[in-house]
Amino acid sequence: MSKNSVGLGLSTMMTSQDLAKWCRRGERYGFDSIWLSEDPYFRDCLPQMVVTSFNTRKVRIATSIVNIYTKHPVYMAMAAATIDEISGGRLVLGLGRGVRSLVEGELKIQYGSPLAYTREYLQSLRRLLAGEKVTFEGKMVKMKDAQLHFAPLRKRIPTLLAAMGPKTLRLASRYADGAILNSCTSIMHAKDSWEVLRTSWRGRGEPELVCALWVSINDDKDKALNSMRTSVGFLLSIPTFGEVFLKRSHLPTDSLVPLRKEFHWEEQVGDPMWHLAKGDTKRVRELVDDKIMDTLTVAGSAEECKKRIREYHNIGVTTAMVNPMTPGTFAKLPELLS
Repeated sequence: MSKNSVGLGLSTMMTSQDLAKWCRRGERYGFDSIWLSEDPYFRDCLPQMVVTSFNTRKVRIATSIVNIYTKHPVYMAMAAATIDEISGGRLVLGLGRGVRSLVEGELKIQYGSPLAYTREYLQSLRRLLAGEKVTFEGKMVKMKDAQLHFAPLRKRIPTLLAAMGPKTLRLASRYADGAILNSCTSIMHAKDSWEVLRTSWRGRGEPELVCALWVSINDDKDKALNSMRTSVGFLLSIPTFGEVFLKRSHLPTDSLVPLRKEFHWEEQVGDPMWHLAKGDTKRVRELVDDKIMDTLTVAGSAEECKKRIREYHNIGVTTAMVNPMTPGTFAKLPELLS
């Protein structure tokens, strides 16, 4: 783990060809790591990690994140150990629970107690990745005499848990190597998260705290903010998400009810993209003011964005994950690292 590193966040919404191109460019520009999201109903993250591996040479490659409800710990261990072998020991495995309305409502996978499931998942997965024979009889995770039939390249693949609140951060501090904070995490929210992770840490060495950042580079800051306003409004509209991001940043929550109405969250549809398509852009932008935008995103000139990223590093974030939100931001990435 390296402190004050900057990673490039890419997406499974990309074609494999575009992913390969931006992996090569990201490493050439000087990013320390490449992070790949798993977006529901788009390309599968784990096969795309092979593309990421073959189109980079030295940087860490990471999932951000893979859903733990859709893949049994045995099959997650198989995939992770395989990718780690292919990449020569460069994988960071980012895991998370995903949106309940998708997992339970649309995929019909029992969600149960998410904290208990996550704990059992991480406990069994770590042992599998260490090459152990595992019999596990938890409340939700069960297996008997499960063991990989090949030796993992590393007995301890770095594993990070997506977290927004203290309870999940404490799980990460005990059963993972650190945590990943979601996009729209303010500096204040990230600082509080670092304190929870640090004070409850039980792992080896120092914990890793990765913070995904939505970034728009434009010398006209108003244009930079406006380019992300609908995306921020949508993320805040997701049930429970908005309360976490706004309250932990000491921002008012009065916009959440109208935002959820705009994106039709009263409809029992789990696919986030369905809801995103329903929002009226003009109305959503009216509901997300500049203070919210400036607090929850990184926007402005390359120098302004670099300064904001340094502020995240200064409060404990070890890796700032830059997610370019506009074509212009992709074009200006070298300026961010100069």
